[in-house]
Amino acid sequence: MKNKCLRISAIALCHILWVTGWALAQTPSDIDAKRTLLPVDVAGYLDFRQLASDDLSVTRPFREYAASVFLSKTIGRWLFHSEINGNTAPEWDSEGLHLFPRSTNLSVKLETASVNYNWRDWLQGQAGFLCVPTYWRMHRYQSVVLSVDDPLIDQSIFPTAFKGGMVHGDKYFEEGGFSYHLYGGVSQEAKFHDAVPGDDLRRARSVGGKFVWHVPTRHFCDTFDIGVHQLTAHFTTGRLSRTDFHGAELNVARGPIRVLAEFAASSNRVQPGQTSSPRQGYYLQSSYRFSPTLFGVAEYDRLTRGSRVDDQFRLARLSMGLTYRPVSPLSLKFEVDRRVPLRSSLPAYHGVEAAIVYFFHTP
Repeated sequence: MKNKCLRISAIALCHILWVTGWALAQTPSDIDAKRTLLPVDVAGYLDFRQLASDDLSVTRPFREYAASVFLSKTIGRWLFHSEINGNTAPEWDSEGLHLFPRSTNLSVKLETASVNYNWRDWLQGQAGFLCVPTYWRMHRYQSVVLSVDDPLIDQSIFPTAFKGGMVHGDKYFEEGGFSYHLYGGVSQEAKFHDAVPGDDLRRARSVGGKFVWHVPTRHFCDTFDIGVHQLTAHFTTGRLSRTDFHGAELNVARGPIRVLAEFAASSNRVQPGQTSSPRQGYYLQSSYRFSPTLFGVAEYDRLTRGSRVDDQFRLARLSMGLTYRPVSPLSLKFEVDRRVPLRSSLPAYHGVEAAIVYFFHTP
């Protein structure tokens, strides 16, 4: 294990040194010279991640090379937006619609594609292929988040996306305010990668809502948000007749300190004679900004999949790491973690994870 960790660290360090040297060599004049006027706004990021599998039977690391491209166009009150992602580890990614036939080592997916009409900040309408507005799905971008790996509950409890429509908005007062999402459509996640046969969310009619209260704190906190989320999916075929999803989130920030937490759970109604497989989990992430370019982050995750009396998959994970941004487009991340199978005969194991992310924007 020690040699494996050293080898992973050496590989990650080589990637970091190469990308850092390239990014720092780009002067503002070089970047401006390459800019071209395009009919749409183009942005996105490139990332490399060395990750550990969350499958208890597979304690090996794997590499992921990914590229995400965001295309946007604003015409008056209308905003057209789409996100396309290419990934070399498609077996670990269940979201999105395939744009091309999936190969063994590459998948190219449409993650979102929508049109949004802004009548007021507090009343907007959106339609298309949309992400389910859990906190992590809405802020999942590797160029933004501080952690290397995604939380255990992401892509494991709530469906990730749906085809349909949404009414949403934000309303702020002199202090505090609220945000909301009301949505409905057809879920698009085929299945969770560890699900038993029959747990298929395709063509499930879904309706949901989320409310976030921006709590006034008399300027004691920079951010104090509390949110609740409810989603119901109705099935027409298979062993499931209905699944209810429940969620809650907390986002608190004061100065250099930030605490982020999210809870999610599902409960199934199944056909007579079938077995239910509820899921439940949460994560608690705290971070500290040491300087404008250096962040420390610690996170605790817990996830239970399967029957409440079945110990097939119960996992807790504790991770600690650093994120360094020598220039604003570049993020260098490194973390160590300990994964503990709960109520299981399998031993705990440690992992080392690293990521390099480069954000680009072409006006």
